[in-house]
Order: sequence, then C-alpha cells, then structure tokens
Amino acid sequence: MFIHTSPVPGRIDMSATQQGSMSAVRRLPVSLMSLYAMTTLVLVTGCPATPPPPKPPTPAGGAVNGGSTKPTTTANEKAPAKGADAHEAPPEPLLADWKSPAAVLLLTGLQHGYLEPCGCSIHQLGGMARRADLVRMLTEERKWAVSGLDVGGAPKRNRRQDQIKYLALFDAFKKLNYGAVAVGREELLLGADFLLQQMVSDPEEAKKTVALLGANVALYDPPLEGWPLASRIVQVGEIKVGVTAIVGVSLRKDVAPDGAMNNITIRDPDEVLPAAIAALKAEQPQFLVLLSHGSTEEASALAAKYPEFQIVLTAGGPDEADKKPVVVGKTWVIQAEPKGKRVGVLGYFPDNAEQPFRYDLVALDDQRFKDHPTMRELMKTYQQQLLDEAISTSEELLIKHPSGHTFVGADKCGECHTKAFAHWKESPHAKAFEPLISGRKGDVDPISRIYDPECLACHVTGWDAKQMLRYDSGYISQERTPHLLNQQCENCHGPGSHHVSLQERFANDAASVTTAELEAGRTSVRQTLETAKKGACASCHDSDNDPRFTPDAFDKYWAKIAHPWRD
Repeated sequence: MFIHTSPVPGRIDMSATQQGSMSAVRRLPVSLMSLYAMTTLVLVTGCPATPPPPKPPTPAGGAVNGGSTKPTTTANEKAPAKGADAHEAPPEPLLADWKSPAAVLLLTGLQHGYLEPCGCSIHQLGGMARRADLVRMLTEERKWAVSGLDVGGAPKRNRRQDQIKYLALFDAFKKLNYGAVAVGREELLLGADFLLQQMVSDPEEAKKTVALLGANVALYDPPLEGWPLASRIVQVGEIKVGVTAIVGVSLRKDVAPDGAMNNITIRDPDEVLPAAIAALKAEQPQFLVLLSHGSTEEASALAAKYPEFQIVLTAGGPDEADKKPVVVGKTWVIQAEPKGKRVGVLGYFPDNAEQPFRYDLVALDDQRFKDHPTMRELMKTYQQQLLDEAISTSEELLIKHPSGHTFVGADKCGECHTKAFAHWKESPHAKAFEPLISGRKGDVDPISRIYDPECLACHVTGWDAKQMLRYDSGYISQERTPHLLNQQCENCHGPGSHHVSLQERFANDAASVTTAELEAGRTSVRQTLETAKKGACASCHDSDNDPRFTPDAFDKYWAKIAHPWRD
C-alpha cells in the first residue's frame, strides 16, 4: 500500500500550484516577543545536544568530498555562526565545482514541523519554499537529475494540527520528486490508524508515489501486509538507487514499549535487512542507501554489519550536522540536519571509479534562494484547513491556568498602571497580532496565519507559548476576545483577575480586604528581573524565532521595554 502522489518518477513537478495541497508553517513571533510586562528576551537552550560524531578518517583514494581535500566548511559556502540570524558575508556559488553528476539526491529528515523560517527572522535558514527553489536551480538551471530521500521525523507532536502538517509536508515531498521517506518515531506517534488512512492500494498509483519505508515496522497484529514498504528502487535520471529504511531499536520504548496496545511493532533490523538487500540487488541498482531512523551509533553499527550500503542516512546526531560524512569501512554515514535549515546534497559520479560520491551540506539562506510559488500555495491551503477545522479553538488545545485565575486584558491593567500601559502601547508587543495578517515585510500576497495555534501562541494573550496550548480564559478570536489581542502584560505577569478583584474591593471598601490579601494578590502578578533573565521570555524568544537574542543581549533588549513605574 502506498501514499498517493502525482509527479511522474524522475521529473520535478514544480508547475502545479492548486491541487488541494497543504503546507505547514511555524509560529511567527514579533521582533520583541516575550511580553512587555517585565519580560525579557532570553535564548532558549533547547534539548541538550548530542556529542558530535567522530571525525571521519580519509577513505581510500582521497577525502570525503570526491577526492578533494576540502575542510569541514567547504569552498561553496561559509557556515553561519552558531545561532546567527544574518550572514556576515554573501555565500559563494552553489556546488560550483560539481561537474555533471549522473544523479543528485537531497538527503533530509527530522523536519519536526519547521516548514518555514519564523517571519520575524527573515535571515533564518531553511524552509520548504527555499528547498523547492534549490530543486529548481538544480533541475532547470543545471539540468541535473534530482530526487530526494528523507529519514523521517516530519511532525513535532501528535495533535490534529501535526497530522495536517504531516500531510502538507508529504505533499511538498511529492512536488519535489522525493523517491522515498522513512517512517520515523514522530510519524509512528501519530498512530497506526492515521498512517493507514493515507494509504491507497492501486498498483498504478504505487508506481508514481513517494514510498513510505519501514522494513522493520509492522502495523497491527497480524501485520498489515505491504505497509510500510520494505524497500524501493528510486529512479534518478538513468540511475537506479536501492533504498530501504529501519527504525532503531533504541526508539522502541518510545513508540512500541512492551505491553503497549498501540498496533505498532518494531522488529530487530537484523531480521529484515538481509531480505531487503537481496530484493534490492535483484533490481541491479547502481548503489544502495539505508535510511536509519535511530542513533548515530546504531547507524554506524549497521554500516559495519551491512557493507552493501554505500550510503547510510541517520536521524541521530547533534542539531548542527557535520559537513563531512563519517566513514565506516567504505560506507558513508551522513546525518540529516534537524529542521531542514541545511540540506544534504549527494552527487553520484560513476565515472570516478576511485570515489563516485560527493557530498555537501547546503544552507538554505535567503540570499541564494527565494520562496518558490508552489510551496506558497501549499502553505495557503494548509492555513485554510486550520481555519476549516477550527484547530485554534479545539478542545484538544484547551488547558486551565495553574493559578486558577483568568485573563482580564491590558486595558484593565492600564486603569491603574497608566505609565507602564502607555509605554507598552508604543512597543512592538502591542502590535504583535498585525504581522499574522500582513506577513513578512515586502510580502505582496501575504498568507494569513491568524488561525494557526503555532503562531497565535506568541502573538496573543492567554496561551502557553511553549506548549502552544490555549488557557481556558485566553484568546479565542478577534471577534470573541478582542481584549486579548497582541502580547500583553499578563503573558509575563500571569492572569490578573485575582489581583484586580482585590484592588477593586479595596477601592470600594478598604475594610473588606486585609493587607495580607492585597499583598498576596500583588505577589501573584509580580515578575522580577532575575526571573526574566532566567528565561521568562524564552518561550517565544528562542533560538529559532529570535536567534539574535543571546544571553549577552538581554540588557539591550530589556532597555526597550523596561517599565519601572508603580502608578
């Protein structure tokens, strides 16, 4: 069984822009996004980075890059500074010294829902629209035969929005002529039933589809026959590439723990790979690729045990992938870079018997690559589906605030805190909602994101921005909760209903409220500078959405929103 697609194998279909497609978009915070009220801009550290893989030895016959001696940062482009938002120097020409490869493969994975750069950081790397422009350059300008392989990990969570986003990303894979995509941990967490719903069994459609691979993954008991696929021959121009995929046993406890009744089974790779290799070899491909959705250690072990694979693409490794493959025997182990900021490009040069492969990690910057219109159409359709299904107001996203209090809106705060309120009104926080309508600066045809929870979480009041969940008294819509538009005081200070109620009671009847009660109410909405520095704003001003804000930049940012007045 297969997921339906439309492009003819071996061709890039970059012309169809209206085919009921979907795409995805990440949250879009404004330039000063934590919150006006005692908030700060602190860089999110994120998940601890995995130690980088060992530096590869030089393979027999030359260095990793096709016999050249290029350093880790190649001559083709300068690696951006870690956490940098803008390029210090223009990148050099794309793959300038590659001469007519017989086949080119984009090697990607671990998209984790990041389908375009945040709109507040236009110099951020990545995005499916820029990836589409890369494909256009290689196919239309260079006339190269291009396909793609993805090691899985497309969604970030397992909510309905993530299901919609997964289908949007898969639509993008179809448009970009990907040949195969692995089933990874994140896909399996969407559930066996959801994955099954995307399948069609028409053999003719199967010939045109992007193959979903998972040789050691079984759905249901007894296992569903033929899904996921064990292997696929991907035709790239005149070159046949044999591809299979596995999920590492290290992830079994996450998606199929012992005793779980979730209709998912992960077998040992050794039980399935010999048969998959034999089936691929029978088709006489020029080379074999393993998509290993697991740790780098698992990938290296499989490369050593199954030297039939010339290329192993792994989902393991640090957030910033090494530009050089790790060499195990004669096999290249290549890491997919998370979030798609940089795309692996593998060139196959069969005339070079000594080393037929070349590899580069291409940064999808805004200087060389533009937003391809095909992907913009997908994003429009994706946003429309979020509206059609009312995702932002769904019960799935609803939570109670731990304080038990409710949000009252900045206008209520401003009745007493007049100077602070006036200062906030002039800040970017008070205008945070508008970019969701107007889009990025210079957008001629902006895509509205006012119904996207991943954007609303940092552009309105009353959401948990880290979890992208709506508090029960938080913003719902422009019509129902206009008093909670934009980034307001309570996103940092907490909901103010209790504090306001006590102050109003005190104003009407001072004897009805004790001093202790008043102080407790004030304490409930107090935010200290120390707490702010430790990360109160990091839920929005993180390394993805505001990479220019580093810990050293706190004082500079804070000066723009400081409000010390007590009136």
